[in-house]
Amino acid sequence: MKQIFILSFAAFVLCVGSVRAQETGLIVHETTGATSSFALSGIDKITFSGGDMKVVPTSGSSSDIALSAISQLTFGAVAPTEIAAVDISALKLYPNPVRDELFVTSDTEMESIALFNLSGSLMLRTTLRALTAKLSIGFLPSGTYLIQIKRADTIETHKIIKL
Repeated sequence: MKQIFILSFAAFVLCVGSVRAQETGLIVHETTGATSSFALSGIDKITFSGGDMKVVPTSGSSSDIALSAISQLTFGAVAPTEIAAVDISALKLYPNPVRDELFVTSDTEMESIALFNLSGSLMLRTTLRALTAKLSIGFLPSGTYLIQIKRADTIETHKIIKL
């Protein structure tokens, strides 16, 4: 599967000569219906390991997306405002790994937080209108989880480890 993606990506790069790089992006369609956009000109590299796809930008923080949460990857025109929303993210999750309480801080108001196990089962969901949140997850078994934070125009998914 990895080889097919690399070939498709290479074919796409060769064929987009007439599309301006700042308007061309990688669009990640998630199984939840959410999408994330990344400007191709702003991507340093994309790696696949441990069941995750990691998008490393030329500047800023990287984004980890579980392969099991991705329904489709497409390339196409992306509105500059969509790209800016991804690039300026100031979201912090700590401590990670976590034992009992996970703190989430954001530079923009968070609307909801959802926690999934790696099988995709919803373990915790909270609705809020705040810049900070404290999640009590001491009841969860040890393991790796995906936390999805919804803000006004973006949905970000990150990996956390519960000790």
